[in-house]
Amino acid sequence: MSDRIAISSIKPKMKFNGTVTKVELAGARVDIGAERDALLHISEVQPGKITTRVADVLKEGDTFPVWVKQVLPDKGIVLLTRVEPPPLDWSDLQRGMKVTGKVVKVEDFGAFVDIGAPKDGLVPVGMMARTRINKPSDVVKEGDEITVWVTKASKKENRIGLSMVEPPELDWNDIRPGQIFTGKVTRLERFGAFVDIGAEREGMVHVSELANGYIGQPSDVVSVGEEVEVRVLEVNAKKKQIKLSMKTDYAAEQLEAEADDTPALTPMQVAFQAAQQQTQGAAAPSRSKAAINRKEHEDIFARTIQQHRQQ
Repeated sequence: MSDRIAISSIKPKMKFNGTVTKVELAGARVDIGAERDALLHISEVQPGKITTRVADVLKEGDTFPVWVKQVLPDKGIVLLTRVEPPPLDWSDLQRGMKVTGKVVKVEDFGAFVDIGAPKDGLVPVGMMARTRINKPSDVVKEGDEITVWVTKASKKENRIGLSMVEPPELDWNDIRPGQIFTGKVTRLERFGAFVDIGAEREGMVHVSELANGYIGQPSDVVSVGEEVEVRVLEVNAKKKQIKLSMKTDYAAEQLEAEADDTPALTPMQVAFQAAQQQTQGAAAPSRSKAAINRKEHEDIFARTIQQHRQQ
């Protein structure tokens, strides 16, 4: 028994060649070389089929591949399955993950792809190419091996969303006003320049934000293909819009704008403030003088009392 595998070292998805040691009503006991026989439930005897009597399918001495479905080390129990588990679990699927899969079904709304997960993923027709396509069958067919990216994976909804278009480096949730990016100018228009910063959509630098001072036209400042540093002014994920700026004295402009926002005082307000300051300045000496007078009166009163007591 010393060469037997410890149950504590057995993990889910492990593959073994098992031998049936006993057939029961609820399944079969299988020797996989562990300390104790593992259990193969009746529901796991025939993949994709319903088994009514285990004895009609298995007999003692039968040998076949099995995979570990669950391990209960505290109870010394190993549960098996004859269904090969998928390479990827729900927990393995992350947004933006790149995988290779096989097209298993093509519909008018998209294509289902086997990526080795618990469920086939769906590539919607709108995620099959950057350009508009008429129907999925114009792009893929059953049996095609394709590269896809995970856009969504929900065990609760039992859904896996895929895309044949590589996702952008930046998600909309990652873009915030004030951030600085280095991007490439992709095109120029009369009203400004478009810059690729790695997001789903290009950002737009209005002509008034291309540089400090007056700009006649965008081509006076930038050219297509040029790499520039930009700052995010606004981002609207719903409208798929990103507003950018190439100005470099943003902080100074903010201070100047805040100063400009301070309302100017009228002559009457200036005079009122001056009068307040004079009143406050005069009040302090008056209070000090009154305090001195009180002290003198107290001293005189104390001396008078003392003289009366001596008489």
